[in-house]
Amino acid sequence: MIMDVMMPEMDGIRATVKLRQESAIPVIMLSAKSEDTDKILGLNMGADDYVTKPFNPLELIARVKSQLRRYTTLGSLEVNDRVYKTGGLVIDDECKLVTVDGEEVKLTPVQYKILKLLTANAGRVFSIDDIYEKVWNEAAYSAENTVAVHIRRIREKIEINPKEPKYLKVVWGIGYKVEKI
Repeated sequence: MIMDVMMPEMDGIRATVKLRQESAIPVIMLSAKSEDTDKILGLNMGADDYVTKPFNPLELIARVKSQLRRYTTLGSLEVNDRVYKTGGLVIDDECKLVTVDGEEVKLTPVQYKILKLLTANAGRVFSIDDIYEKVWNEAAYSAENTVAVHIRRIREKIEINPKEPKYLKVVWGIGYKVEKI
């Protein structure tokens, strides 16, 4: 977002502060104010960059591209807590979309809940009972077969070789986890 400091009704500084309460989208402050104190204030209030007028349009475009690159490769997971990623496995919980290496994977609602639970907590091992209770929202009684069948079917959909899984791993005697890659 390119935000001018001197806007009518609400100045760019206050608008940025308000925006930061709900979003971490990159903000480039644009202003005729070129004093160091103005730049410092803008950056301290949440702007990611500050460009003074007059400016070279090519420089502004380069700064926008830089912020977008940083946001999409480094910051999007911190910003959008509804997207979970490990390696090429991505779950966009807002869109209920699962992709592996850019290819969409179709899961049943229960498979989706299991994979989301494990991916959102990548690296953490969940027992079969933990998985059952969190996904089905009821006490786990003889849940081993139910969970194992769902895990097997998820692997068949997300793994290149389900017998040698890259993502969805068994921790023998304990439970399952999605590998943190």
